[in-house]
Amino acid sequence: MIEKSQDESIADAINTITEKLGSLLLQEFLKLPQDLQINLVLIKSAQLLLANILCQVAANNEELEKIADDQGAEMKELTYTCAVTGFSNKFDINKH
Repeated sequence: MIEKSQDESIADAINTITEKLGSLLLQEFLKLPQDLQINLVLIKSAQLLLANILCQVAANNEELEKIADDQGAEMKELTYTCAVTGFSNKFDINKH
């Protein structure tokens, strides 16, 4: 039997917690009235679109940081997440 490294064990634990939390959040989301569900999805979609646009227009890391700093905490986080996942080459970001 092959033993897992500590990093693999930690990653497995994080994935398990994320899966269970995601399932719980989905159950709670589905309990909301349908019109509220639609509104939440539309708001989140608009935020993700804005984060993508901000990453598109920023020319470099400094400009991205300035733009992100002008946003609220949630939009700042979404912008950096977008930069890491979709624009890592443009902003020379190492994905882990």
